[in-house]
Amino acid sequence: MSTSVTGPDATAPTTKTVRRTAQLPTKAVPLGILATTVAGKWQASPLPPLLWLSKDDFAAQVAVFVASHKEADAAGNARSPQTKRLKALDKQFDSGLRYVKGYLEEEYDDHEGYYGEFGIEKVGKKYVLPLSRPERVEALSKLLAALRKHKFDKKKYGVAYWQPLYDEYAPLVAATTETTGQRSGKVSQKDQGAAQVRKGLRSIIHHVKANYPDTWEAELRGFGFQKESFGG
Repeated sequence: MSTSVTGPDATAPTTKTVRRTAQLPTKAVPLGILATTVAGKWQASPLPPLLWLSKDDFAAQVAVFVASHKEADAAGNARSPQTKRLKALDKQFDSGLRYVKGYLEEEYDDHEGYYGEFGIEKVGKKYVLPLSRPERVEALSKLLAALRKHKFDKKKYGVAYWQPLYDEYAPLVAATTETTGQRSGKVSQKDQGAAQVRKGLRSIIHHVKANYPDTWEAELRGFGFQKESFGG
């Protein structure tokens, strides 16, 4: 009679986790550098084109990707000074608004009833100018008109205080909105270009492996891929 032993003493099979080195850089700048190198090496190599991707097409894709990355960065840099100045102006609005509310409180018992006329709205438990900057531009226009209507325009925090701020703020908001839209478009173009470039690079890796089954590691290094392992 034979018996089989099972239980905690039995040796369970173990599964080893295989870690593969990343095939391609994750960041845009090193990806662009690698892709530019590979495109040039492929052009000069006897390795034939792919059925779906020619050498010239890949070089063109890489050039567009690198250019779009630079344009996206430039658009982001252009937005930074504008955003910084807008934040400074927002602080001046918040500082001056409390005096305007003070004028209303001195003049009217139901002063909060006039807030809407001055572009002031309730956000949470506070009465402030709208948080959205395009809406804030409209609110500032209302505030200027209301200051004149209620004879607050000559006060310290009247038109002389608000008009120069509005004149600077309104075009800055418009310019920032345009810059943000441009940057979003550039980032989207860059992301799409990165995906296409990665697809091409991965295909070239497999192309090299298929054509150089014994020396593919050295060939890949010659193409610009400097990793010792390429996974997949």
